[in-house]
Order: sequence, then C-alpha cells, then structure tokens
Amino acid sequence: MDASSPPGLSPLQRRKRSAILDGAKTVFLRQSFALAKMDDVASAAGVGKQTVYRHFRSKEALFVGLVTSMCAQVGALLAAPQDAQSDGSPDVELRALGWLLAQILIAPDNLRLYRAIVAEAERLPELGQVFYENGAKVVRAFAAKILRKRFDESTAALRAATFINLVLGDAYLELSIGYAVPDVETRFALQIDEAVAAALR
Repeated sequence: MDASSPPGLSPLQRRKRSAILDGAKTVFLRQSFALAKMDDVASAAGVGKQTVYRHFRSKEALFVGLVTSMCAQVGALLAAPQDAQSDGSPDVELRALGWLLAQILIAPDNLRLYRAIVAEAERLPELGQVFYENGAKVVRAFAAKILRKRFDESTAALRAATFINLVLGDAYLELSIGYAVPDVETRFALQIDEAVAAALR
C-alpha cells in the first residue's frame, strides 16, 4: 500500500511506509479513528512509534495518508479495464465501470473507510478534500472520459456525475449506514441499468 509514497524514499523507507499504512488500515478501520492509538498502529506495522512519526507527523496526517493510499488503489483498479476497453462502446464501458465501482466500494474495508471519513470530515476538513480530489473526482473523470465519445466535454462531465450517483444510489447509502440490503446484486443491476440509460439519453 505505497501508491501515495512521496518521491526520494529509499526502498527500506518505502517498505516501512507501506507497512505503516497497512497497520493504520487495520487499526483505524477496526477501532475507528477516534479510538485508535499510534502505539497500536506501530505494533500492527511491526515498527517503532518513532518510525511512524518520522513518516507521518500526527495521527491525523496518517489518516489522510491512508485515505490517499486507499483512493489510489481504487483508481488503479478502475483504470485497468478502461485501458483494455478503450475501443468499446460507451454503453459497454459504462456498464463495466458501474459494476466494478459498485463491487469495489461495497467491499467491507472501503465501506468502513467511507464511514470513518464522514465521521471525521467536520473536524478534519482536509480529509474531505483529499477524499474528493483523490476519490470522487477521479471516479467521475473515468466516467466522463467514456462519455466524451458521445458528448462534448461539459455535457460529459455533467452526465458523469449523474451516472456515478445513480450507480451507487440507495443501495450504497443503505450499506454505508450499516443497513442490511437483501439481494444486493439485483439492486445494483437495476441501478446500473438506470445509470447507463440516463447517461446516454
């Protein structure tokens, strides 16, 4: 988990930073940000607490680093099929993007991350900005790239936002607040059908 590593780190430093982010993911998503302690992160990472602080000046900075890293991982997963399907029809590409996005975002760790971000966003405004710039904005850009095959740039951007909102829909909202959603796949299938139709209408 070192997609967000700054340049200039040695291989050892990159490995330690990656271990710290993995430890933070384990601790923050299990205990919540508020209850998590840097000692626990260091223990989970297999490094000393001072090593954690050499890479991240505070618990807040570590959480921002974790959000950046996890968003980068999602972006990489979404980019791979787009590269492979660059000559596909918008309908096919949007449907593939919608399914992949839904599958990624409803994974337990990603739901926990979203809940943690919402819980801390008011106290840590930087967190919301990082999540938007590296998460929501990137996802919309993938959809807009597909839609530019059929629409001008401004229309594609507008329809991309609508597409993403419809893909996630009520099913994602319910899952994100811990509500049990029966037959999740069917719910998302209906939402993705509507999202593709609305985007290309």
